[in-house]
Amino acid sequence: MVKVDCALVLCLAWLSTAASGHDLAPSKEAALRRAPQIFNAVHDALRQWGSSMHHNGMSLFLVTVPTGVLLHHGNDRRESPSEPDWLAFEIEHAEMFARGVDRPRHAKPPPPPPPPGQKPLADKEEEEEEEEQQQQQQQYGDGPAANDSHPGYLHVYRTKRPLHYLYVDGMGGGKTTIGTLDTQDLLLRGDRSTSGGNGSSSSETPGSHVSGSGPLNERQRAEDLCKLCRAWNLQGVMRMEAGFELIQCDFSDGLHQVQALRRPPAAKRSLRRLVHSEYLRGVAERYDGIGSSRALIDFSHMVSAFFFPVNLTNPNPGRPDLPRLSEATDEELAAIKSFLGDVIQQQQQQQQQRGQGDTQSPITWQGVSDMIVSRYATRLEFMIQKIDELEHMTAEINVLLDVYVDQTEEDAAPSIPDAVERCTTFYLQSISPASEIDHLIYAAFHAVTATICDKLFHVRHLIYSAGASHVSVLSRAKYELQSLVDFLDWAHFKRCSKCDLGEVCVIPMWPFGTAKDYFHPRCGHFWDVPGKRYWDE
Repeated sequence: MVKVDCALVLCLAWLSTAASGHDLAPSKEAALRRAPQIFNAVHDALRQWGSSMHHNGMSLFLVTVPTGVLLHHGNDRRESPSEPDWLAFEIEHAEMFARGVDRPRHAKPPPPPPPPGQKPLADKEEEEEEEEQQQQQQQYGDGPAANDSHPGYLHVYRTKRPLHYLYVDGMGGGKTTIGTLDTQDLLLRGDRSTSGGNGSSSSETPGSHVSGSGPLNERQRAEDLCKLCRAWNLQGVMRMEAGFELIQCDFSDGLHQVQALRRPPAAKRSLRRLVHSEYLRGVAERYDGIGSSRALIDFSHMVSAFFFPVNLTNPNPGRPDLPRLSEATDEELAAIKSFLGDVIQQQQQQQQQRGQGDTQSPITWQGVSDMIVSRYATRLEFMIQKIDELEHMTAEINVLLDVYVDQTEEDAAPSIPDAVERCTTFYLQSISPASEIDHLIYAAFHAVTATICDKLFHVRHLIYSAGASHVSVLSRAKYELQSLVDFLDWAHFKRCSKCDLGEVCVIPMWPFGTAKDYFHPRCGHFWDVPGKRYWDE
């Protein structure tokens, strides 16, 4: 106990020092006010599904990729990149970048004329082809020109030692102006050119304002981020789009090239769609995490805008559910960035003192969130959607709550406040926060579980004290439970039921997906994914 107290005193002293020089600092009040968002940031980290639902990430984590992890890269040459470039965790993701572009050698004879009032079939196919190539180019950034026909190369690398990255959460690899780039552009780079003004997507085609630099100046973004990473002694940045990726600042730093396989020039449209299908299939397998301990998060050094008393209101009134940094002042953003730099330095000093390379949070906060979500999420859905009898609702509530109620005295009424407290701290009682950031996360988690338990015991009270009809009591109980679901905003609540083989629970993942699929995810075939893009809404 003495060791924990001493560590806490040191962390508090460090936090006070780190916050000096500017007025803005993390606060428990801010963490309590944004408790569900902090809980979800922890629960969604390095998970494709949750990070796609809560795609405007406001948090940054220090991540270690251990020794021996395989990473993948696609380009148009056998040699490794000599400047900052991208690595994918899934080989299908890299394959998308390792293909040349198809160009027919001979002109085809003209097709027969179409029926009156219809476009020629060839024109339709050409439009579809052009749209698909445009979508690929938006994703590929500064890949080969559309009229160049040459092979690509699929590279495989293996990490030679633990490598350290700054992970920006949400859909940080999504090149949009709706907030997915806020932490990178506004906070880290001080660049408001992609902030989108009213929070809607730019009318400009991504990448059109910077020739050859990738969507929304992606090449310059990578170079700027790598300047920061070099100063912070990090190997690059980790992000997510349709798949997790690394911006690797130096390919000679800690990577061994295993192979570079020559790929054929881009195939015909049907094969490209097959490649898309396999790519999305691989991405869907990572909905719940990238697996196999390929990246380890240090949650005790998490830095989140949710910790700070800053305005995160979305200027787009149609999307209040999505936080933005566009309303924060430049001084506030600079203060958060300065705090991040101090946190990185403090974490690295602790690493050196321990003499360890691979770093994992001493408190597995994501595991705690998993325990909480797995206990309540499906039961809440079941009670709201499937129960039609008050007696059945009573039984479900009792199963959830009776384990927290002390009924040792035969005739005495149980103490409900004590039961609520047991319920609230059940998954937190073994945790001893070791850092000030741990204390902030603890406060947020405690606020979330307190709300869950307060609401469930409130529903229990409604049921047992009801004098009205069973129908009205059941309706009121479901209303209260739905308000809890809305408060929690867990990504789990939008997951499809189990999909058939060959189908995936479709959700927008940049650059794919439709607006309808964001609000109402569905089971579908991989080739059903294209449509009016959610990211252009």
